[in-house]
Amino acid sequence: MRQVSTCILKFNNKRKARNLLTTYERCRHWSLFWVGSVVLWLLCVSIVSASLRPVVGARALGMSGAFISGATDSTGALWNPAGLASLEHGSLVYDLSQGAVSFGYPIHYVGTLGFSALDLNGEDRFFHDHPNNPVGTFERGYNQILLSYARSLGSRFQLGGNLGYNRAPNPGSQWKPSYDLGAIVKLPRHLILGARLIDISGVIIPDREGRLLKQFDQTFAVGAAWKPVQPLQLNSVLDTALWQLRVGGEVGAYGLALRLGTAIDLIGLQPEPDWSMGFSVNVQGKHLHYAYLTQPDVAYRHLLAVGLTFDLSDQPVSASVGKEGGSVTRKTTSVARMTTSVKGRAAPTVNKRETAVQGREITKTESPPKRAPDNTKGIANDTGAAKNAKSPTERIAKQYGVEVDLILALVKRESTFNPKAISPNGAVGLMQLMPAAAQDLGLEMPSYQNVRKPTPNPSVDERFHPLKNLDAGVRYLHEMLKKYDGDYGLSLAAYHAGSGNVRKNGKLSPQTERHVGKVLKNYYQYKRDTALKNTDLRRLDAVLR
Repeated sequence: MRQVSTCILKFNNKRKARNLLTTYERCRHWSLFWVGSVVLWLLCVSIVSASLRPVVGARALGMSGAFISGATDSTGALWNPAGLASLEHGSLVYDLSQGAVSFGYPIHYVGTLGFSALDLNGEDRFFHDHPNNPVGTFERGYNQILLSYARSLGSRFQLGGNLGYNRAPNPGSQWKPSYDLGAIVKLPRHLILGARLIDISGVIIPDREGRLLKQFDQTFAVGAAWKPVQPLQLNSVLDTALWQLRVGGEVGAYGLALRLGTAIDLIGLQPEPDWSMGFSVNVQGKHLHYAYLTQPDVAYRHLLAVGLTFDLSDQPVSASVGKEGGSVTRKTTSVARMTTSVKGRAAPTVNKRETAVQGREITKTESPPKRAPDNTKGIANDTGAAKNAKSPTERIAKQYGVEVDLILALVKRESTFNPKAISPNGAVGLMQLMPAAAQDLGLEMPSYQNVRKPTPNPSVDERFHPLKNLDAGVRYLHEMLKKYDGDYGLSLAAYHAGSGNVRKNGKLSPQTERHVGKVLKNYYQYKRDTALKNTDLRRLDAVLR
């Protein structure tokens, strides 16, 4: 008898979703993740079995399979389908040594779609089974095709699933479906938790006469990842099917990543842990992954995979947030980047080429903004500084660790301090929030037939509530500053065009560059002219009160 596991997450109060992105201590929403994980784990404790699906992926196996929470490329569908939601661009990975190909691509407002195929023809892909082969042999697996879907729910939660079709390498084998689920939640202090359930209800593959050819039991694993600094990530996984603890790490810089991992049997007779190691080379979006395994019971030790990061087309992509940004056309225009970081040291001067944005709104000798106090490490919703701030704008600025000057500059550019502003594309309010972005940020609003004609009532569409609009917009800006290491130029570009359209060394449209340049121009004006800043601050505070 097959056992079906169902996990339902129910949010009873939509208004609490607004606080989800900024405080887990108050909402305790992440506890649902632990409850669901424990329930799934209990369902899987009784199915410890040797009938398990082979593991695939050179990058993941280089960390001994500690890839549940850190699955960030298209092979994430094979380890935790929720990891596909982390993709900002298309990803294609072909594992030469194991005969597997994985593809993933994010579609705005829809989610990330993926496709994977494993051992379709049952033949050696690249390495050959030969006694003198120095890089091992190809292990023949069981054919599988996966269709994957993943989506981010806000900036903290990711959910994903796989629909697979499987057959055994027998002439009379039938195709049978399989189902996988995965979840990832991002907690404060750079901690990421992940859980995955593979082969829900199990997979039984018979031949045409009904005789059993192969069976895969359901497996459950939960993992954690910690990224204390940008180049380093530490991963751990508890696999309840094999009762193994897998620990791995990855450190990378300048296109090179090194990996190391170990798998420890918690229940069994294996005296020593298995080790693995690997590396990756990334040259302009082209990847090479290598892994070496020390397990004595495998016929292959060396794994090799190649990958590619890409965009499918140059067609306009809908912006997630922005006044002008109904769409963004990707062109080969230089990225206007600020060398300033909220967390880093500001350069003494800004080069003309680095700061000029469509008309040189920033002069070449002008100093970049001074480094703001680093409030991003200990952000809390109800800090004493935020409570004691008399100005609503200053309170929000201190709450999220964003400069008041930057908030004023962005509001002035987006809406000219008009809380009822509506753009031709349907962006609303002080921070010009598009419908999808506002809902992701927890604001309540109806589903419009025509987003360009919203209902200007704060009780119906909370984007028209000045304080809630500003809070949501600054919260999103804070997330972008964290994502782009405090780089003002990239963070503003991501706010305008959508984070999926901005990468650290990528290209932006002239429209987005002009928008960023005008915001930074306002920012510099506030830095130079305190009287102007105070006037506009009082103006914005009057709107918020």
